[in-house]
Amino acid sequence: MRLLLLLPFLAASGDTRLAQGEKLLEAHDCEGLQQLFAPGDTARAEKDLDGARLLARGAATCRKQDRVLSFALTQRALALAPDDYGVRTAHAESLLSVDERTAAAHLLDAILQTQPQNAIRARFLRAQLADEESESALVVKLAQPLTEDPEYGPQARALLARHQAVLQSQAQARESLAREEQDAAHRAAQAQEVAAHHTPESELTSSRSGKEAWSARGTLKSGGQRTFHTRNLQAGATYTFHATGTCSGPSKQGRKARIAPTVDLFGQDFRVRIGSLDPMPLKVGVEPEQNALSFRAPENNPQIFLEDRTSIRPDGPRCTISDVAVRSP
Repeated sequence: MRLLLLLPFLAASGDTRLAQGEKLLEAHDCEGLQQLFAPGDTARAEKDLDGARLLARGAATCRKQDRVLSFALTQRALALAPDDYGVRTAHAESLLSVDERTAAAHLLDAILQTQPQNAIRARFLRAQLADEESESALVVKLAQPLTEDPEYGPQARALLARHQAVLQSQAQARESLAREEQDAAHRAAQAQEVAAHHTPESELTSSRSGKEAWSARGTLKSGGQRTFHTRNLQAGATYTFHATGTCSGPSKQGRKARIAPTVDLFGQDFRVRIGSLDPMPLKVGVEPEQNALSFRAPENNPQIFLEDRTSIRPDGPRCTISDVAVRSP
């Protein structure tokens, strides 16, 4: 009997509190609204959802003037209605307002998982957060279903266009990188092919074997380039290009040192190009390096072009390519 008499009183009490809350909200009395729904009240459980939604509205109204108070309102609302996706979305907005971005992202993701079709605002807020975090793929996924929404459509379309452009640019960058990697692999394969034509070390002692078909007295020094005009070479015939590469340290002013300085040959890049063939690297060293490169003449009497592609350093070595000759097997 006592419970039956108490129920109408509780109903009236809840309705009165909601009405009072509406007046406080209309007056923008955020602190009064917080006190009205402070923990420990005796309102009926079925009135919790109405109170929670009123607090969520109050948080949206009060957020500009007091973000901390707004956070407290939605926190209380979440305690009154923890399963309502509208209340949860309001609390996610409060988390964002106090820069709790990770917690807000987790809450919005949870809302979208349970309400993928209905939680429109949660989807838009999550898309905005992904935009700020430069998560282009996620922005596109979230914004696509919102493009025709009356409220969020224009902003969603702007987000979608911007991040689709970003994804396209990233795809083009990946394609460019893949091409560069393919080019590098091709150059490496060419270098291996050139290396395969080098005369083995065991044969260097007789690298000048065979009949001399052509030779030149000229030399190439560091930083230079030179073209030689050959004779007696026939297209399609196999020959061996010979040259000697020698380096010495930079000249020093003053007294001579008792111990010869170490010569740094790192990065030396001498090349020879025979007619229309691809350039081949030439070895140089403090001790004379004998180069013996096998090739098939691409045309009669092909020009031989020598060059040094090394970046010149003031303290770098000084190198010379000499004894240039072509021999037949």
